Amino acid sequence: AAVVRQAVAEGLSYLELRGSPQKYGYGLAFLRSFHAALNEALIALPAGQRPRIRFILIADRRHPDRAREVIQLALQANAELPDFIAGLDLAGDETVTRPADIAGDFLPAFEACLPLTIHAGEGEEADAIWQAAYHLHADRIGHGLSLGDHPQLAARFRNRGICLELCPTSNREVVGFGDSAHPASEGLPVYPLRTLWDAGLPLTLCTDNPGISRTTLADEYLTAARMVDGLSLWDALAMMRQAFVHAFLPGAEREVLLKQADARVYRAVLEWLSPESRRSD
Repeated sequence: AAVVRQAVAEGLSYLELRGSPQKYGYGLAFLRSFHAALNEALIALPAGQRPRIRFILIADRRHPDRAREVIQLALQANAELPDFIAGLDLAGDETVTRPADIAGDFLPAFEACLPLTIHAGEGEEADAIWQAAYHLHADRIGHGLSLGDHPQLAARFRNRGICLELCPTSNREVVGFGDSAHPASEGLPVYPLRTLWDAGLPLTLCTDNPGISRTTLADEYLTAARMVDGLSLWDALAMMRQAFVHAFLPGAEREVLLKQADARVYRAVLEWLSPESRRSD
């Protein structure tokens, strides 16, 4: 219920949660229970106010011996709860297990065409992103901050529409970037969001671990605006739209959500531009 309340409070219409249910006993039982609890909370809301919530399972690089177990769990859960299970993620310390070393374990996920997002290029060079794209066939990349250092790979991402999931607060905390709200960060590198965005790369903003970073999605856009010069409202709206475009959803459902989001934005912009609104300012 708390997850649903938070999603509603933030005004989210679509939410992809991530977690490692294999760490909580019998993973499939956990997912069944969690799915039922979410549905119970959602049904209590008016029909037009129910966010769409899906779940991505995380395999941990620090435990490569359990990768096959997690992948099998993801496939089992996807077969049983196809409307709930969105895909699979590989996260954790990039220096521990390289995509090339674990690619064989992902073969069942490839065969099942399970959507994949891979954490890569947060604190490592662009080769880590190359491996995620070419060895693990990533549909999206978590972070990908060093992608701008590899122009050929960046062009490939742009042409294939592989989306980057940037997390400004977490990236500042983990990697270290300048943020005017944090004096201790003075002199640290400039956050590469503007470079990646100006290169025409699909990207959107995410919260990473909002419980640890104490952040919301709206906070991430405000943080990005502090960390990057010249980030406009239109840039932010375009990045939000990319989140819908690259959501791990069936195409027809994604299109419906995208059109609904577009309509909400158009109405808000028209209201803001209306003479009555301008006079009230």
